[in-house]
Amino acid sequence: MLTLEVALQKIQQFRPEQRKQVIQFVEFLDNQAITAPELPSVDAETEFFSLAGIWENKDITVSSLRSEAWRETK
Repeated sequence: MLTLEVALQKIQQFRPEQRKQVIQFVEFLDNQAITAPELPSVDAETEFFSLAGIWENKDITVSSLRSEAWRETK
């Protein structure tokens, strides 16, 4: 496991341009943490079954899907 002290030692050995890239990356991560909304936790099984009804009463078969996906253009 890389500790902060080891990371700092490695960064200190970098050339100035590499250090600049490290700083830019850290700033990027910091901005991402601020702007990214926190997603609610979702139970995968509940999520799956909540979508189960979208095909209800629709005539969808393997054949109809294939013909739609590979229809000939004229």
